[in-house]
Amino acid sequence: MADDTIESKGVGDTGIDVAVEVGDGWSRRLTITVAPERVSRARARERNRLSKSIRLKGFRKGRVPADVVEQRFGTELDQIVQERLIEDAYREAIDSTELQPAGAASVSNVQYTPGERLTFQAEVEIMPTLELSRVGGFRLKRETAPVTDVEVRQILDRILSDFARWREGDRKAGQGDRVAVRVAPLGEGEDERTEEAKPYRFVLGSGQALPDVEQAITTLGAGESGAFLVEFPGEGEDSAPEGRRLFVAVDAVEEQVLPELDDELVKRATGGAQETTEELEQVIRADLARHHAEEAEGKLRGAILEALIDANSFTLPQSLIDRYLDGMLRAPEGSDPVELRQAREALAPHAERQIKEEMILDRLIERESLRAGDEDVGARIEELAERSGSTAASVRRQLAKEGQLDSLKRSIEMDRAFEYLKSQSEIEDAS
Repeated sequence: MADDTIESKGVGDTGIDVAVEVGDGWSRRLTITVAPERVSRARARERNRLSKSIRLKGFRKGRVPADVVEQRFGTELDQIVQERLIEDAYREAIDSTELQPAGAASVSNVQYTPGERLTFQAEVEIMPTLELSRVGGFRLKRETAPVTDVEVRQILDRILSDFARWREGDRKAGQGDRVAVRVAPLGEGEDERTEEAKPYRFVLGSGQALPDVEQAITTLGAGESGAFLVEFPGEGEDSAPEGRRLFVAVDAVEEQVLPELDDELVKRATGGAQETTEELEQVIRADLARHHAEEAEGKLRGAILEALIDANSFTLPQSLIDRYLDGMLRAPEGSDPVELRQAREALAPHAERQIKEEMILDRLIERESLRAGDEDVGARIEELAERSGSTAASVRRQLAKEGQLDSLKRSIEMDRAFEYLKSQSEIEDAS
């Protein structure tokens, strides 16, 4: 901590003096002194409160004399007074110095004697001051993937699968087939089942069964069965997999038969929104094009932020990163401290980047007057209402109910910020 006092002053007539020393980075040390008069008043107030709340033999409740309270509860009284004075004095000191703490303060060097002044020191990291020296002049590329026939076909097949029928076959099962199977655990004997086989019906490749079970099923045809060694995941995250023997029987294998795509099916599938296969394909291509454009825009925004962070280098207080990680990792009681520490270390770079992005955008929005007002929020709600075929009033009520109005406002400000940033750089479109 550098011995560089930048300010020393009294806080009005509240009986508090504050001296601030600048430390390394964003660290600050506050030396706070509370005048004897304020200490005495606080102690008298707490003693009076304690006197009214305690019961002592020989005294009516609320009528315990001050000297008796001091004799019986002096140590406890000192602790209460000290804690409350430190809490109040620190808060007032922060307000008076206009510092913005990035996290909780560490209090030390407390000197307290009843009737005399109270002094203590509070070590705290403050929010960094960010000046954007460069926000443009970058050469960036926006790469939008083209819509392919394969993508269109995949979506059409998913639509057709809703109207597909299942046809029983006499071959071995494969991915996408629906199977009816029975499964039971095996004991030490070759065919000794420990319990009755349970029936299951599912589509292979849908993730409803363990990989080893699906693999076993693909080796069997309808009416066939066998014993297989299956790997089960361990109970804990770091536990080794456990091998168990299972009896697996395939009772039926069904393959999916997709219908022909025609205009009649299109009408059924879209509820009449599209009437021909050509119309449906056009809608699919338009939706995919919008998806690719949004994906490209998201990547471009990421590239802009990365360029901004590189061009406006600054450090963050560790307490700010810690506070962010506390919000991300709400560890349940009894969590392994080693695993929790490892998780925090792994997520720290992500947390640091997220904080820097938010700070840069907030500073830009403030500097360029890009804040969204009520009229802007109202206009965006009108857009959402028109898009959804609802009324602006109902959309607003729903957003308010879900607590999303602030998020909508933030979204408008983000859009404005990135439009501004894009205007400051050279963006090459590629596909």
